[in-house]
Amino acid sequence: MIGSKFFVTLMSFLLIFPVFSEDIEEIVVTALKRSSTVVDTPASITAIGANEIEDKGITDMNDLKHLIPSMNFTSVLGSQNITIRGIGQFNGNPGVSVSTDGVFQSRSHSSQLGEMDLERIEVLRGPQGTLYGRNSIGGVVNLITKNPSQETDGYIKLGYSDYNTTKVETAFGGGITENTTYRLVLSSTDQGEGYYDCLNAGCGEQAYTDKQAYRLKVNSELSDNISADIMLASVSTEGTPNPYGWISDNRALSTAFGIPQLAAQPISLKPHEIYQTPTSESVNGTNMSDREYDVSALTLSIDTDFGTIKSVTATQEFNDQFNLDRDGTAAALFDTFDISETETFTQEINLNIERDAMSLVFGGFYMDDETSRHTHFDNPQPVLGFPVPSQFDFKHLKMNTESKAYFADGTFDLSDTTRLSLGLRRTTDEFTSKQDNFISILMPAPVIAAQTCLREVVTEYSSTTSRAVLQHDLSEGSNVYASVSEGFKAGGYATYECTDAYNPEEVTSLEFGFKGSLSESTSLNASIFRYDYSDFQVLQVIGIQTVTRNAGDATVNGLEIEAVSEINDSLSVTTGLTFLDATYGAFENVNGVQPELGVQQLEGNYLSNSPKVSLNVGLNYFQNIESGGSITYRANASYKSKMYFSEFNEFPQSAYTIVDLNVIWESTDETLRSRFFVKNLTDEDYISGYLSSATGGGRFGQWGTPRVYGVEISRNF
Repeated sequence: MIGSKFFVTLMSFLLIFPVFSEDIEEIVVTALKRSSTVVDTPASITAIGANEIEDKGITDMNDLKHLIPSMNFTSVLGSQNITIRGIGQFNGNPGVSVSTDGVFQSRSHSSQLGEMDLERIEVLRGPQGTLYGRNSIGGVVNLITKNPSQETDGYIKLGYSDYNTTKVETAFGGGITENTTYRLVLSSTDQGEGYYDCLNAGCGEQAYTDKQAYRLKVNSELSDNISADIMLASVSTEGTPNPYGWISDNRALSTAFGIPQLAAQPISLKPHEIYQTPTSESVNGTNMSDREYDVSALTLSIDTDFGTIKSVTATQEFNDQFNLDRDGTAAALFDTFDISETETFTQEINLNIERDAMSLVFGGFYMDDETSRHTHFDNPQPVLGFPVPSQFDFKHLKMNTESKAYFADGTFDLSDTTRLSLGLRRTTDEFTSKQDNFISILMPAPVIAAQTCLREVVTEYSSTTSRAVLQHDLSEGSNVYASVSEGFKAGGYATYECTDAYNPEEVTSLEFGFKGSLSESTSLNASIFRYDYSDFQVLQVIGIQTVTRNAGDATVNGLEIEAVSEINDSLSVTTGLTFLDATYGAFENVNGVQPELGVQQLEGNYLSNSPKVSLNVGLNYFQNIESGGSITYRANASYKSKMYFSEFNEFPQSAYTIVDLNVIWESTDETLRSRFFVKNLTDEDYISGYLSSATGGGRFGQWGTPRVYGVEISRNF
């Protein structure tokens, strides 16, 4: 394993390496609701352009986590969790917000859907409570898709990779009228084999996903100062993308938990090996998932003498269903299905005013998010103290949120070289929770034995967040900044409980940064930061009951460095380095898999998904070839030191390195292109995440994707 000292030495070497090529191209971003280059944006931001997205085959958040400093991503039971600087989702509420073309995605489940035909990706690190508001306490991921144009163009892309995976993607568009253009993208990925081995007969394929998607964008210039953009998109996935297996074995506790049958069953702790109830014996049928996400959006831009008004109106629907063997053995002990439906309406209106000495943004945001969820457990054997088979039903008939926010943000020139930015946002969230939870016993038909929750409650929270940034130019191409910013993550009600609502999390961040050029062809962005993080949301054990609570405080200190060096006209090197110290404050809890330790004081333990050291190094080499065309070689190595997945810091994932390779050939006229790629070249085994629950005496989760070889061929037209 390559050590962190080697990476620090390598990075230092790259930064002082003599360089001779032309200036590094800057990407224009809109992360702060106004256009600026990455260097001029006084915040920690990484922008990835269309060429790099294509060359590296970036298709989901799993790819991004190996390229973005301080970013991690896990997916367990369909719940996508983006973590930045130790802050991520909880109970389905994202800690890092995701938007596509300005459309805020309210649920973590939809954060990994529809990343195709992208113009760029912007990742903002740090709380964005002023411009983005709720659930952006850790940062923001903005996906910006390619816009239509009057020129008729498009492409078709064909791909094949390991596990009998085929991909077809095509995009085409052009002018409809003199003032109206369109762009349509269609994509289909079919995986014929899973990458998990099921060790018992009759359990079927594991760890495959088939995905179909489309996106239609239409732009119309309604007049000289009014434009309208319409987006219609849909993504559907089905398969078994989230195999659920044992990560740790503490089955000596299974009898005390009321599940003595577990101790007699074989399990596997090896990577990509599981046991599952055979399909023929499963109560709810084969393990599977079926998800569909639909979005319709209208964006209006109106230029006036006073400023530019921008309105983004969107409706989103997300349907998620999965059946799952929850005990991870070949025996039929716990079988479950989970169905959730979400309908979301969002409306944002911004007014941008640009003057000689100031830039202002005023805005309002409204969201009506209506979600229902039904989780059902079938227990076909007498378990948990019941003398007969039983069923548990958790019906969250309403998990509705109505959110309203108003914000103002401005940047003011104090001099030719110094600017001050100030922002303020007021958010009010109203939560409605309607639950119908009950336990049934089979005699042989279900009979309700206990009503564990039957209520409808309404809770309202308000939060005011602010930011202040002072930025000073050191030269034409470099600057320093200091910022204080606040963020919060929404509170709510847990599906499995009948307790009081948990409160929002809050964070205050202090950050100092440098952005600029060390030479004509080496750029460096660096920041140091400190978070004071309060009321973090956790599953806490009180007595013998697991409840959702605001447990206490945490502190996050860190250093991030990003560098790009153009060694010559052919070779460039990118480097991203993070040192992170993210620890809990005073916090007491009981570990479900180590109850003999009693109440533990967890002060000083590390936050989940927060490795001390993260580093990625990319080598990019371009050359023209005599036979025609060009070849680009891209290699990326991503190192993460040891990290934990629960507040108890047990069963850590040891340090690991993921290496990806891409070789791209492109014809001289840039119409033909082929890409050969290898993901996870060394076939590294690593845990991508696990559940905090301790059902049956063990932790459950999933392993990261193994090595994958593949090839893509595309033609532009």
